[in-house]
Amino acid sequence: MLKWILNKDLKFQIALVLFIALSVPTAVLIWNILVPARMSDAVRVMQEDKSRNLLNYIDETIDKTKIGNIKNESSNEKAVAAFLEPLSKIVRDTRIGIYYSEDKKIYTYGKLLDKRGNKKAEEINFTYIDNNIESSLKNVQETKSDKAEYISYNEREIQRYFHPLSVDEKVIAVAWSDTLMPPELKTARNIFISLILIVPLGLLISVLLLIAIIKNLNNNIKKIKYALETMSTDLSYRIESMGGDIGSVADSINAMAQDLLKKEKLEEQLARAEKLASLGQMISGVAHEIRNPLGIIRGTVQLMERDFKNDTRLTEYIKIVKEQSDRESKVIQELLDYARPSKQMLIEMNINMLIKSVLSFTNKYIQDKNVKIINELEEKMSLVNIDCDKIKQVFVNIIINACEAMENGGTLKIVTKEENGFIITSFEDNGTGMDDEQIKNIFNPYYTTKASGTGLGLSISNGIIQLHGGAIEVISKKGEGSKFIIKIPIYKKEGENIG
Repeated sequence: MLKWILNKDLKFQIALVLFIALSVPTAVLIWNILVPARMSDAVRVMQEDKSRNLLNYIDETIDKTKIGNIKNESSNEKAVAAFLEPLSKIVRDTRIGIYYSEDKKIYTYGKLLDKRGNKKAEEINFTYIDNNIESSLKNVQETKSDKAEYISYNEREIQRYFHPLSVDEKVIAVAWSDTLMPPELKTARNIFISLILIVPLGLLISVLLLIAIIKNLNNNIKKIKYALETMSTDLSYRIESMGGDIGSVADSINAMAQDLLKKEKLEEQLARAEKLASLGQMISGVAHEIRNPLGIIRGTVQLMERDFKNDTRLTEYIKIVKEQSDRESKVIQELLDYARPSKQMLIEMNINMLIKSVLSFTNKYIQDKNVKIINELEEKMSLVNIDCDKIKQVFVNIIINACEAMENGGTLKIVTKEENGFIITSFEDNGTGMDDEQIKNIFNPYYTTKASGTGLGLSISNGIIQLHGGAIEVISKKGEGSKFIIKIPIYKKEGENIG
């Protein structure tokens, strides 16, 4: 049985546990409701027996001939009063009344005092409780039988018991007794009524709450399941924030995915670094081998320019050879810069000043491309320790790439901020954007999406930023634009802790 339950889904298990947990206290509660109700009924029956015995005693001992002739003889009324008055004082917490059928008069004997706790005893307001007595008296006369009724008064109950007094089967009077019931019975009855209303309402709320909890739990489990399936192919996916213990599980899964994503990026960087190292060695050797004969070609071209400067036809061919050799020299120089970076000249610099300097000499190019610059540069930022020329090279490369991606013009937003020990500079355009495959290969050497170019620009830029202890990240979507984020560590003086 236990194994069968454990193999069921979580929703069924929670429902079963809560049903069992609620059934026991509910049963006890119902029992506690029913037992006081039965006790209340028993007390009522006992009191009705006492009242019946009292009125039967009056019926058997009173002189009924005096009751029948009470209208004509006032002395008879006094005789009846002399009999009932002492009796009402003997019987505790009871008032005795008698109704004479012939002259339709009501006489009462004794008092009812409401005694509760430390309060002063108060006499019952009979005007209130006798308001509807005529209908009850008429009913007893007609039925010639006893009748018991209960009157609510000031959070207590008064039992009124009627008994017909007959002579030769003719009702000549009706006697009754009023008795205050114990206050605990009224309280128990109020509790009983309240519980009848509250218990079902509480159970209904509990069931609705249980349904809501199970539904929410089921939805959260589905979200986590979907997230785990998505994360198997996309570690950048995150589970939305949830509350409670399951929210802690979701946060742990998100943290694990973030760690795996960092690990994946580090592995990619390591693989790229190993690939670039071996590639750099090969490029360096090849570049040197090409550079030597290219130098000879350039020297020969210079001699030909001097010796055949008057030959117009030959001069045109010499110009073509010179242009192509210059172009190849530039490519070779880029290859050598990539394979063997020059020594860095580090100085303390405010990154905002460097950006403004770059924008000043690229402004003409940016305007020609019909691109609008939006600067959001944070004031009072910490300094960075950088090689200004190399970082300028990185910024210029990214700005030119952004302008070329916006063929019909657009907006380039440049933002700087200080965060967690790094100066972060972002360049965001609304150009053509890139797909996942392009983003994956964007920093690989010789990879380019342009019709012309070596494909070394971003690869060299990435190497420069890594040499400064930073990183470049790219966020892009096809048709929506790209965002390059450059992180450079804040300059730390000896003894300082930053980030």
